[in-house]
Amino acid sequence: MGMSVGSKKKGGMDEINVTPLIDVVLVLLIIFMVLTPITVQKMASNLPPIDPPPKPDVPPPEQLMVAVYKDGTTALNMKMETDDELQKDVTNRLNGRASEDRIVFIDADPDSIYGRVVSVMDLVRVCGATHVGFADMKDEGPAKMPDGMTAPDPAAPAAPAAPG
Repeated sequence: MGMSVGSKKKGGMDEINVTPLIDVVLVLLIIFMVLTPITVQKMASNLPPIDPPPKPDVPPPEQLMVAVYKDGTTALNMKMETDDELQKDVTNRLNGRASEDRIVFIDADPDSIYGRVVSVMDLVRVCGATHVGFADMKDEGPAKMPDGMTAPDPAAPAAPAAPG
């Protein structure tokens, strides 16, 4: 590589000086080589182990399933309840559980009113549930009642107790 200091011709140079371009490219190459390992470490993800962990012998705690029927009535684990009863029972069942075990599932009828399902979700959150999930039960699930059968009216008076 040579450099021309001056020439006898008065005019522009007709040669391109690539030395600064090569210097810039080398500096960029070094920067990218240094930054690449850092970027790869940040992109690492937590993969599951090759073998699944063994299942514990202890059964999981009782799951809470709140059903919301088409007419807006609710049931807790297939027991019909009003909103006040539902709030009291869910609160009692969630008390004493660790925060990661405060899980409540909601099984809503596909034809139920959206606002009613949201109000039941809010009610369950107020009761202390940390996780609220939606469950799509099989045909025998709480919100899947046989054709022609309707959910009992929770406001209807109960049958009088037998004298004892």
